[in-house]
Amino acid sequence: MMDQQRLQALATELDQLLARLAQTDGEVADLRSALLPLLAQVAAGALSAPLAWGEIPGARYFSEGSLRRYPELEQAFARFRIEATGGESPALRKLRGEM
Repeated sequence: MMDQQRLQALATELDQLLARLAQTDGEVADLRSALLPLLAQVAAGALSAPLAWGEIPGARYFSEGSLRRYPELEQAFARFRIEATGGESPALRKLRGEM
C-alpha cells in the first residue's frame, strides 16, 4: 500500500523546487515538463500502484545532463522516485541505518 500523503508531500516539494529553479535554468524547465503529468496524477491522488523505476521520467537529466549541480533537487527527485516506486525497501532501510 502506497503512502499517499507522503507521496503527495514529496511531489509538492519536488514541484516547488522545480518551479523555482526552472525560472533560470532551461534544463530544469525540461525536467519539470517531463514530470508534470506524473506530479499532477500524484496531486490528484490518482497513483494507486507503485510505478516501475524506469517509468519515472527525468533520471537522465542527473546522469547525462548537468542537474547534479543542484544537490537539493537531486535529493528531492530521489525521495519522490523511491516513494513512487513503492517506498524504501527493507534492504534500503537497513543500508541507511548502517551509514
